[in-house]
Amino acid sequence: MMSHIFRTCCYAAALALLSFSGIARADFELGMKHYAQSNFEKAFYEFQQAAKFGDFASQFNLGVMYFRGEFVPKDSIQAYAWLTLAAQDTEFKERGLHLTVYQGLSEEQKKSADQRYQELYAQFNSEAIEKNMVPIYTSTSSLSSRLRSLKNVNPVYPTTMLRNGTVGWVDIFFTVTKEGTTRDHLVYYSSNIAFTHAVIDAVRQWQYEPERVAGKVIDTHGVKIRFHFMMNDTEFSRGKINQALIKQKEKADSGNPDAQFIFAYYLDVLPSFTNYKPQLASEENANKWYQLAAQNGSGVSSFFLGQNVLNGNMCVPDPNKGLAWLLKAARQHIVDAQYLLAQELLSGSHLQKNEDQGMYWLNKAATSTSKTSNAPKLRLAWVLATHPDPTIRNGALALTYLQAADPEHKDRQSYYRTAAAVHAENADFIAAEQWQEKALSDAKSLALPLDTLKAQLLAYQNKQALREAL
Repeated sequence: MMSHIFRTCCYAAALALLSFSGIARADFELGMKHYAQSNFEKAFYEFQQAAKFGDFASQFNLGVMYFRGEFVPKDSIQAYAWLTLAAQDTEFKERGLHLTVYQGLSEEQKKSADQRYQELYAQFNSEAIEKNMVPIYTSTSSLSSRLRSLKNVNPVYPTTMLRNGTVGWVDIFFTVTKEGTTRDHLVYYSSNIAFTHAVIDAVRQWQYEPERVAGKVIDTHGVKIRFHFMMNDTEFSRGKINQALIKQKEKADSGNPDAQFIFAYYLDVLPSFTNYKPQLASEENANKWYQLAAQNGSGVSSFFLGQNVLNGNMCVPDPNKGLAWLLKAARQHIVDAQYLLAQELLSGSHLQKNEDQGMYWLNKAATSTSKTSNAPKLRLAWVLATHPDPTIRNGALALTYLQAADPEHKDRQSYYRTAAAVHAENADFIAAEQWQEKALSDAKSLALPLDTLKAQLLAYQNKQALREAL
């Protein structure tokens, strides 16, 4: 029986004491941290970012900062407007600080304050925020990578799967490094663990021409590949596909977010390995259903939609909207979203670079008990061991995260190189050399470039720890 594997690609008095009982937010928590350190400029920026996403606590804090003149000039009109916006929430309404500020205004100032509040409300009420997050959908699926491939190796069809006639697919995210190799292999769907292992074994050998921004090579995050394991004589009945879609759509129409996500995923996957063509308007774009599921509380749908919007998959690419959906998923404890956010914010490749927020989300992802937290643990260990800023570096903590990662993590290059860097930062250069030798041996077996690995080994042999800017 013949088989084949094919792939598709896509790419602050009040303020300082204020606590927020809702879902944790990087921007709000960072704002509180900066405010406690009297770094009012950074605090204002973080509160402003959160306020735009409808965070009432941050809106309240902006009002207090305007009232006190912290970082910004004192402005009772702006203070009232932001405090009143926050008073949409019962807690802040009952505090009544907006009314206290309003009573101290002249009649002319009250008119200006009312007008400013109306302007803010028009921008940042819940309906407006939700509307601004809606992507511009297209019929184009960004399935061809913008990166130039230098080396591809197809996965080996697992013998047991082939013998049993088992077909399926694997969806995988990964990062293309500055050296053109791959790391952070995240399988977010696989029909069988045997297919998963085959795909990771293959992708570890891949090489690309690294992406450049302003002439500088960068890591490229969120590269997405779908591998299909199929028999040459496999046929997909249009009738069976329609029947499955009808049943799943009935469940999705009930308003259940999990059912809506599954229906969206069906629509996302089917065109890539069948002759399925959408027939109904409701089948035209999977992102519409991801969006509906996300609005109904599905965190994983927010993640899928966020990465699609970020990369322009079946929609116009939009960094701001992509950020909004990824933040929504990250706040719902979706580790994959937290990690992707961390990488994008630390690198600045798609989103505006923000190391504070990037480190926040990297810490969140790395401290998760999720099975997908190995890559974040290793990445955080790497940053803590190699960052040029001594106030960020922490060899002991890096070792803790390294030891918390699964030693059988499939991304052997990341594990070996991280272990070497962490031990070097802790002045254990013998162990650093041993781990780097493992990385070199593994890279040779994969026919990967060796120059960077050899240079790092030489540094460890010379008793030098590694330093790498984000």
